[in-house]
Amino acid sequence: MDEVIQLENVWVRYDSQIVLEDVNLSVKRGDFLGIIGPNGGGKTTLLKVILGLVKPFRGRVKVLGGSPEDNRRFVGYVPQTSQFDREFPATVMDVVLMGRLGRR
Repeated sequence: MDEVIQLENVWVRYDSQIVLEDVNLSVKRGDFLGIIGPNGGGKTTLLKVILGLVKPFRGRVKVLGGSPEDNRRFVGYVPQTSQFDREFPATVMDVVLMGRLGRR
């Protein structure tokens, strides 16, 4: 399997507003990819499509040869955030151990 992410003719809309139009993307094993663009340009929507959190109304998405929903557990994603609660009662160890939930 050479391609780890593949989008073919992907279209996404929110209500009647088209936010991604005829997107084609191929990411191969070992590639480095930067997604840049203006605010409102569809970068976050593109990532959500790859993770299977947003469904395209047209086109095809494959992650590691299968559906995004089946394989998103193999994808690392750190969303951008501008605010967080510094008083949140969690240590670094707590957060690391959360990644082990459901595994032995």
